[in-house]
Amino acid sequence: MIKKILHFLVRLLLILLLMALVLGSILLYNLQMNKSFITTFYTVTVDKPVEDLRIVLLSDLHLSEYGTDNADLVQKVRNLAPDLIAVAGDMDIDTNPDYSLVLSLMRQLVDIAPVYYAPGNHEWAARYANGCDTIFDDIEATGVHWMNGTYEDTVINGKKLRIGGFFEWPRAQLERENSRAVADALNDETNALDDVCTILICHCPEVLDTSLADEKFDLVLSGHAHGGQVRIGGHGLWSTSQGFLPKYTSGVNQMGESQVVISRGLGDSEPYPRIFNQPELVVVDVN
Repeated sequence: MIKKILHFLVRLLLILLLMALVLGSILLYNLQMNKSFITTFYTVTVDKPVEDLRIVLLSDLHLSEYGTDNADLVQKVRNLAPDLIAVAGDMDIDTNPDYSLVLSLMRQLVDIAPVYYAPGNHEWAARYANGCDTIFDDIEATGVHWMNGTYEDTVINGKKLRIGGFFEWPRAQLERENSRAVADALNDETNALDDVCTILICHCPEVLDTSLADEKFDLVLSGHAHGGQVRIGGHGLWSTSQGFLPKYTSGVNQMGESQVVISRGLGDSEPYPRIFNQPELVVVDVN
């Protein structure tokens, strides 16, 4: 009887050690993988004269750093030769008052291409809940186009664009000042925009399933979902706004009348680790 118990305990110990080894290996693998980012390319077709428009999309950096002062990230963006750079929010961490890394990155990016930056929930919380009263002004002062409830008509390399942005939670109605005006101005159903490509930068993609479900934009650029945090078989398991088995975490999604490109993000989402979910820089080629 004692021998049987000892054999059982030995087998149990071996199983536990094997499980610890497997889990430790997964952890080490992910820690190493999350120190670098991949570049993902998407092609989106719109019914507008904007052939060969290249957009680099960054989101959810959360103060991560790739190379000293993000030199590796900046060089990669430079090598991609974008026509414009879109930033879909959450580049900072709302509880950290030092967002100088974000400002430095923006100063470097504006030397590559026009940068259009819409805030996410972390920029909003930093300003309105955590005492970073000047974060919006400081970001805009770097030379980016600060898309906080605003839109602009512009021509980039001969391509007519109307670019707008705001931060909204996915609720039944747009709640923040000027968000409705931006959505109305970009809505292709109600504007004479036959030769103008409309681009909305909106941190939370689920807004296109709620308050913007009936609007039509040529292209929406989003983040927030962090790829579902833990990815198995290319599918995310959990997202802050969408809960378990989220539907909208990455890639090109048809949401209502709009094509929505969602970045898995460039940084961590503390305290939750990224697992099988390498940070991502997104390139969108519009034709």
